[in-house]
Amino acid sequence: MMNILLFNEVCLYDTNKTIIYGQYDVRFTSLSLNPNIKHKCVFCENRNDFYIEIYEKILYINDITFVNGDNKIIKTDIFLSFPFEKCDLKLNDNSAIITTMCKDYSSRLEEWITYNLKLGFTGIIIFNNDDNNLIEPLNYRKNNGNTKDICNKYKGKVWCVKFNYKPIKNEHWNTIQRIALHIGVNAFLSKCEKIALIDADEFIYIPNKSNIIDFFKNYKGQTLTIQSNILTNKSNNDIIDNNILDLCLYIGEDKYTKTILDTSKIETLEFVVSPHDHRSQLLLNKETIIHYHCWVNERYIYNENMIKIEYLK
Repeated sequence: MMNILLFNEVCLYDTNKTIIYGQYDVRFTSLSLNPNIKHKCVFCENRNDFYIEIYEKILYINDITFVNGDNKIIKTDIFLSFPFEKCDLKLNDNSAIITTMCKDYSSRLEEWITYNLKLGFTGIIIFNNDDNNLIEPLNYRKNNGNTKDICNKYKGKVWCVKFNYKPIKNEHWNTIQRIALHIGVNAFLSKCEKIALIDADEFIYIPNKSNIIDFFKNYKGQTLTIQSNILTNKSNNDIIDNNILDLCLYIGEDKYTKTILDTSKIETLEFVVSPHDHRSQLLLNKETIIHYHCWVNERYIYNENMIKIEYLK
């Protein structure tokens, strides 16, 4: 059995081409579009991702037929949307942005937004996946509304795009996150200099207190990968209400990396297969810049050997 997921509500249009991203669980061998629209299909080499490139701007496709041997899937009445054309972020060639996906993070999203704007990021793009449940076991969360309403408080700085997709059956949720990376990076590739691929439970810290734009001036034309530690809180039942930086004061494992892409190093319509590294990366040491995962309550258990920090805020 073959399954296909089309992301037709977040299409791209650039240089007279419409781009529709998709995912599969069993790779198809051919596809056809009705009406007979000139197109090509490009597969990611090491992930179950693809995009369809159409040589004009279209808003509707009668049907797309995906074929693998005797297995056939027909998607009908496909309406195409281009939400990025409505983005109100004020960007230029020197801008640095964040692109991320959020799932019902109202208990901590506003704190994260204000932290990153204060750090100096020009803009933040949030793929709003609120309709799906969090995997983080936060039993003590304050509901502060929905992601869209929170983002709307930061007009011209934060932009929210509806992204209510769920993974193909039996696939991990991060397959949806990965597609959001593909789309977000390629939607803003020509509109800024740096794109950070961090999540809303992650915080970048620069020890010398530099503004992030000033920091990037030392790394023109370079994709940067930053090393990470986990931070956690002391209790397992703290109330989470935009107070992560007051609670997560204890250093856990030396774990993970996150990448800040330089757009000059990204090929047009490149598949961004991971937020953790990139072929063009410069790996920085923690004394220069560091990245923290803030895992709260039961997600990461405090122990008395952890060192306390007092410098993130």
